[in-house]
Amino acid sequence: MWVARTSRLVARGGDLEALQWAQEHGCSFIAGVCWVAASGGHLDMVQWLIGTGVDINYTRPLDGTTAVFVAAGRGHLDVVGVLIDAGADVNIADVNAGATPLYVAAQQGRLDLVELLVVAGAIVDMALTVTGGTPLLVAAERGHVDVVVRLITAGVDVNTALTDTGATPLLVAAQNGHTGVVAQLTATLGVDVNKARTDVESTPLNAAAWAGHTYVVDLLLAAPGVDINQAQRDGSTPLFAASQTGHLDVVERLLTAPGVDVDRARQNGATPLSIALARGHTDVAQKLREAGATEPHG
Repeated sequence: MWVARTSRLVARGGDLEALQWAQEHGCSFIAGVCWVAASGGHLDMVQWLIGTGVDINYTRPLDGTTAVFVAAGRGHLDVVGVLIDAGADVNIADVNAGATPLYVAAQQGRLDLVELLVVAGAIVDMALTVTGGTPLLVAAERGHVDVVVRLITAGVDVNTALTDTGATPLLVAAQNGHTGVVAQLTATLGVDVNKARTDVESTPLNAAAWAGHTYVVDLLLAAPGVDINQAQRDGSTPLFAASQTGHLDVVERLLTAPGVDVDRARQNGATPLSIALARGHTDVAQKLREAGATEPHG
């Protein structure tokens, strides 16, 4: 005997003929059958269901996701396309984190989906409700250069930061060593290359120096207006960070930059040279001495 919830099981299996038979025999469909079909990537079933007048913007009670959201999340480009053509709302976010279809597409690096959603009117700056993360930030964090470029051309705000840490797209890209993303962001008009996190006050340059991402450091040093001596909350400058972690190549880059302060100390009085000596980075210490660093007392 057919019951309404049976439609969900049939939709999950992609059996369009069974659903058509049920409709012909007056059987009812459970709410969300289109969501189930979309999640499985069953294009022909989704198209047929749209024709029957199902609610394509139905939101699943568990998480508030729609058919277009789950299709985007699972990479079903063709299903997303037919839902958009049918008038699906591409800006309905899930209720748990506030993620949109565009966010999950950017997260996965799916340029084709991002393109489709942007053209359909997706709000490019719509952020997560829990952290403030935007599609641009997650794409930058994961190194999806082509997605970053598309979002920039769509007019995204490149300086929108996380609400919990204050990290910007440029900072997370620099921290993770995504050279291509950093190159695109630093070339974008209006980017704030010195915008620091709100928790530890680390800048993109400081983050890259800590991690030893030499080519990212090169790009940031070439960016107009970069502050080479901007320190994080504990007083650590990019030079101090690179000296502490023993990244000789980064230290060499920083020492050649105009205006670098070779002796600027942390709040506890430690200098780049003293920390390099304490950590046993003799090659770094030698470079600092050659640059005129003051010998530590005691």
